[in-house]
Amino acid sequence: MTRQNKINWPYEFPGAYWLDDQEESVVLDVLRNGSLFRYYGLGTPKHVDRFEERAREFYGRKYALALNSGTGALITAMAALDVGPGCEVILPAFLWVATVGAVVESNAIPVICEVDDSFSMDPADLEKKITSRTKLIVPIHMAGSPCDMNAILAVAKKHDIPVLEDCAQCNGGEFGGKKVGTFGQIGIFSLQLNKNMTCGEGGLLITDDERLYHKSFAAHDLGMIRKDGRLAPAPDYAQAWGQGRRMTELAGAVAAVQITKLPKILAGLRASKRRIREALKGTKGLGFRRLNDPAGDTGPFLILVLENEAKAVAALTAMKEAGLHNVFHVADYGLHIYSNIPSLVEKTPLSSAGNPWRLAENQESDHDYAKGACPNSDALFARSILLPIPAKLTKEQETQAVEIVKQAVEKA
Repeated sequence: MTRQNKINWPYEFPGAYWLDDQEESVVLDVLRNGSLFRYYGLGTPKHVDRFEERAREFYGRKYALALNSGTGALITAMAALDVGPGCEVILPAFLWVATVGAVVESNAIPVICEVDDSFSMDPADLEKKITSRTKLIVPIHMAGSPCDMNAILAVAKKHDIPVLEDCAQCNGGEFGGKKVGTFGQIGIFSLQLNKNMTCGEGGLLITDDERLYHKSFAAHDLGMIRKDGRLAPAPDYAQAWGQGRRMTELAGAVAAVQITKLPKILAGLRASKRRIREALKGTKGLGFRRLNDPAGDTGPFLILVLENEAKAVAALTAMKEAGLHNVFHVADYGLHIYSNIPSLVEKTPLSSAGNPWRLAENQESDHDYAKGACPNSDALFARSILLPIPAKLTKEQETQAVEIVKQAVEKA
């Protein structure tokens, strides 16, 4: 493909492509109402409440808690689940830095397990990594596709360990006809700009457990609960030190609109990904990530698997030269790969006291995070390419992308 024929490939940011006068109207309403804080102001705030109500209905959970970010949701959930010194938390090798960071912020020790060919937590290795100190299992529905929750829950149930689902990259996804985030004790979502739905920055926590909801609420706010928007004493089990992770009315206003658009957003992503994937089938030397539930995949990413690392790197280079500027070699996919996170590899402490790594309660938890700690995952990452699927692609862009990928793979 010549330089003149380079593809005009847009960036991802799925929800952002769907912003329109609906979001504009509610943001103006917040400003005109003079109530940017979710609990009180010059007028009566309503948008975060509306978002939580719509979230309860969409996910089918009894409780929904809006937060300032996905990271905030993770830290809040771990506080509610009593993660702290002496605890180990198991996460997959394909992740995001915020998830492992939440474990460290809780003064617990992260344990990294292998992913399988679905690029999700490997249930077999999960079982191997469980110890008497394992407090929590965190499956991450990475790159738009659900984990094998039946297998993961079987392990968790066998060892009586709670599950926290990180659904930041798979909002609206399903496994076996059930929405991700509804399998474990708590599910969390991110509403950051890169996500399936967005309010720029925001988070969501869902649960069916009243005690966990109260504990989460107290932790995310000021250590207490609220009644009619005013602080009230929390039940004894929920009293906490608050973290100030409330969602603003501006973010809530956008989120409350975007969640109504999520099914349409996903339909567009899924359709584009399906057409591109089908058109690439049969390309010699090219494979794909295995999907645990193809119908439940949300569509924002396509992972291509080649025969070896050299071919993956060569194909990636050719794709970029042809204008697919935001494709990634999975092994080099920044802070999504455990061994690419300097603070994790070097066990950077939270303070000069060396916590959590040097805490007496954590001395039995000695883990290595450098490349090679998860060799099966490392080998899979090395020969794989991640292609983001932007929202609202034209058929011409899809056709061009298919041709570029085919030529790059065949050339490699």
